[in-house]
Amino acid sequence: MSESANNTHLTRLFRLRILAILGQVSAILFTQYVLDIPLPLLKVAIIILCIIIFNIYVGFRLTHIHGKSTNTNSVHDVTKNEIFLHLSFDVITLGLLLYFTGGASNPFVLLFLFPLTITVTILPVRYAWLLAAITVISYSLLMFYYLPLPIGHNMHGHGDSSAYDLHLMGMWMAFILNACLITYYVYGMSSTIRKQQLQLIEAREQSIRDEQLVILGTLAASTAHELGTPLGTMSLLVDEIKTEIEQSENKLTILEDLSKLRNQIGRCKTSLSDLSASVGASSDLFGGKQQPVCDYLQQIVAELKHSHPAAKINFRCELKTDTTLFTDRTLSLSLINIIENSIEASPEFVDITINNKVNSIEIIIIDKGPGLSEEALQKIGQQPYSEKKPGLGLGLYLAYAAIRRRNGIINQQNKQDAGCITTIVLPLAIPG
Repeated sequence: MSESANNTHLTRLFRLRILAILGQVSAILFTQYVLDIPLPLLKVAIIILCIIIFNIYVGFRLTHIHGKSTNTNSVHDVTKNEIFLHLSFDVITLGLLLYFTGGASNPFVLLFLFPLTITVTILPVRYAWLLAAITVISYSLLMFYYLPLPIGHNMHGHGDSSAYDLHLMGMWMAFILNACLITYYVYGMSSTIRKQQLQLIEAREQSIRDEQLVILGTLAASTAHELGTPLGTMSLLVDEIKTEIEQSENKLTILEDLSKLRNQIGRCKTSLSDLSASVGASSDLFGGKQQPVCDYLQQIVAELKHSHPAAKINFRCELKTDTTLFTDRTLSLSLINIIENSIEASPEFVDITINNKVNSIEIIIIDKGPGLSEEALQKIGQQPYSEKKPGLGLGLYLAYAAIRRRNGIINQQNKQDAGCITTIVLPLAIPG
């Protein structure tokens, strides 16, 4: 949203106060010069002038807010406390005007209910009770302390029929005005609240859809990445087996190649099973569990060593045994994808170190490969990008997204001599 609900409420109160000022001035002039009822004009004018000055300040405040509206969480946004202070100001100034114009005998005393109705509609209950106390106290004081209108009628005496008829007419007008104000302005404010709630619901649903898309995308990209290596190996083995069968020199070598081929086929089946399970929403990709960090990462390293037997991977976990992490298959695939990139760049050396940080762990992956280009450093994680000819860079992009979805941080930078350093920070699981 371009502005908060409280900003919209303040805008409505600003416009309402303009109408109130016009109405108060008109009522005073009508009473003074049409009904010929003398009023303390100077005192009443001072109160209305204070209201005008206050509303001018509100106008500048709104202009400043709208000027900063590019930031949806701006510190300039209106707070609930500020809205309450505005409504309290309206109640107090209305009480002062009623004091000089007949007190509780003034039929427009019904307008006390309007600020209270607004408070009940848009603010928490503690504000409503506090403003109710201010309103009740103001009304109660006006029952005994006020300047009576010189029309032969006050609360503790009896007036003639014309004064009584005038009072009834004023109550009728006050009731109509109150009903119209409540219907129009309170409906508008509650409509703003409903609209804000609807936007929050839509944003939450969109976030859930995006999260599921990231999960499926991460799995699909990781599956494609995992299938690439075994399929390439299978292709080479098929050619070797064909040659060996034609030569028929060493049956033992053929059996070894067939065993390797079977292992690679098993890897492909496992990857495709994970992908199929995720489409049916039965995979553990959508769930997770707490695991000891060192055990969990050792399992990932073991899986990588099995997939890349020629790779030299050094692993150190400098954490306590009771340090746990909330894990799922999505996180595992993201880490595997990132580490495999380091293995492909530097199969002779990959160093993985796990360090402890405040309420989080730090995974540092170092390789001795050629490093990343400046373009890669700028684009990786921001958009799909790959410097490998057959690659699209989607796997690494989704790995970044999956880690950030967990409120994690990932950063890649080149070493001064050679190679790349990847740092991943993940929040720890909350015990219990």
